[in-house]
Amino acid sequence: ADPWCNPGGPPDGAATRPFVGGVVWVSGSGLVGVTTADGTGSLRVSSASPMPMQALVVDAQSDGQKQLIVSDGRVAHLYLLEGCRINPVFDGQGSPFVFDLQNLRGNGTGVGCEDLGAGRQLVALQVLPGGDGSTMRRTAITINGNNGSPGRSDTVAATPSGSTITCGDLTMANDGVQQP
Repeated sequence: ADPWCNPGGPPDGAATRPFVGGVVWVSGSGLVGVTTADGTGSLRVSSASPMPMQALVVDAQSDGQKQLIVSDGRVAHLYLLEGCRINPVFDGQGSPFVFDLQNLRGNGTGVGCEDLGAGRQLVALQVLPGGDGSTMRRTAITINGNNGSPGRSDTVAATPSGSTITCGDLTMANDGVQQP
């Protein structure tokens, strides 16, 4: 067992969703966690949003390194999973790495996993304001250790996924778990 993890599983009443290697869950009080063969790790994500927490586990680069994306509908926090450990990803300035989901910071409307030329990876999506909303900027997010930083970006025709959280065939709506 991993000393950083607790024995047992999700708390009673938590909403759960299996992923390869474990279960991701969200409790009614907003605790987010994963339960694997190593035990259970959890954390509390601070949120001022009235919307319920949602969580999705992805393997953005298809390399076995799993990421946990936790959304409150306004922003999405990024974590790396290491067994049952949930490690925060930082933005290079020492603050937690956060995807903008409602353009509140003027830099994003969604999260995806796309190939911008260096293989599939996490991308921040931003449907561009003005005009007819027909274009979106994709910005690759490079994860190095526990730091995430924006990499190359391009502008493409907007898709419905530009305003959601997706990764390949996985979507937050269909494959994530929502706070009960």
